[in-house]
Amino acid sequence: MADHYQTLGISEQASQAEIKAAFKKLAVQFHPDKHGGHSEMEERFKEINEAYQVLSNPYEKARYDLARQFGSTSYTSYTPPPPQYHHPHSHRPRRPYVDPRINWRENWIATAYAFGFTFIMAVIVMSGISIKKYFDEKKLEERLALRRSVFEQVQKNYEVGKVKAALTSLNDLGVFTDKEKDMKEFKERVYVEFLDKAERSYKKAQYEDAIYYFELIQNYGPRTTYVLQEHLADSYKNTGKIEEAIAQYNELLVSNFNLLNSYMSLALIYHINLQNPTEALVYYEKANEHAIKLYKSMYGNAYPLVLTASVIPKEHYFLYTGMARAYLESGNPERAIKATKWNLNIWPQSAENYVTAAEGFEQIGNHRRACRTLRTARDLGYLGDFSFKCN
Repeated sequence: MADHYQTLGISEQASQAEIKAAFKKLAVQFHPDKHGGHSEMEERFKEINEAYQVLSNPYEKARYDLARQFGSTSYTSYTPPPPQYHHPHSHRPRRPYVDPRINWRENWIATAYAFGFTFIMAVIVMSGISIKKYFDEKKLEERLALRRSVFEQVQKNYEVGKVKAALTSLNDLGVFTDKEKDMKEFKERVYVEFLDKAERSYKKAQYEDAIYYFELIQNYGPRTTYVLQEHLADSYKNTGKIEEAIAQYNELLVSNFNLLNSYMSLALIYHINLQNPTEALVYYEKANEHAIKLYKSMYGNAYPLVLTASVIPKEHYFLYTGMARAYLESGNPERAIKATKWNLNIWPQSAENYVTAAEGFEQIGNHRRACRTLRTARDLGYLGDFSFKCN
């Protein structure tokens, strides 16, 4: 038996308006005249027309739904025979007119049978719908009961410290229904608790604890903010988990979040942790570009004349001091000296920058200037060794 609903591309609950609209759309699309009398299109058009003739007639639709529901394959729609046409010049004798005799009793009986049959069909259909609804509700109750048992196990695992197992099962439950409000509140409460513990550990420099909670939120939580991701990257860096830190900072760069901090952090990682001043310079210079944009937005193009240590974030000292040192260590003493000149203009008591400048002067062959700069570094408290000696 053909599936008329599938033919028209509608659901079983479609209204008469929806049935009519679907038929019109398909009739225009598959009409044989549009396809040059193509046989396949003509057959398709016939199927569409047949489906519409059945589903647009409430009586035929009820018979079809009943046959379809109970798996009958013997359904056939009623199609009235076409009217007989007689040629006006036919020599067939005309039948004499017979005055119809209406039997009102039989007429009422037939009508009663028709209404009775329709009523019985309606009862059967409604009974079928009720039965289906009953089983659907029962199936839903069983599903909710199973989800409830999973949630109870989640709570037990969480209470005994099996946090990851609990969170995995909790996430597997997916979206909660209106009857599972307590389950939804439990999940939200758990992640708020993790976030609070992670941030408190981060502020106390307890980075291992912070990493534990940040990773739980990142791996199992409903969302991860850029600030949280940045704090996780900082925690990785401060605990020596260099590869993890680099990965997190690079993700933040892709997201264009707090670029200055990410560039500075990556520069320090490559310079200090990985001893790669050449790669570190790539990030130092990117950080410098963003810092200059910040200075110009605040003080205009005359920023070099007004900048002092009191108005520059203290993190920028490590940026420019590190960049000068990276120039020196990557074989560019002239740039290193130039960078220390800028730094000492802002931080005149920086022994580190005098040390870098002294070694730069020595590398370009200005021994006298190198020794004079070295003495200044000593006066400021630098006690380390040098690669050269002064008289």
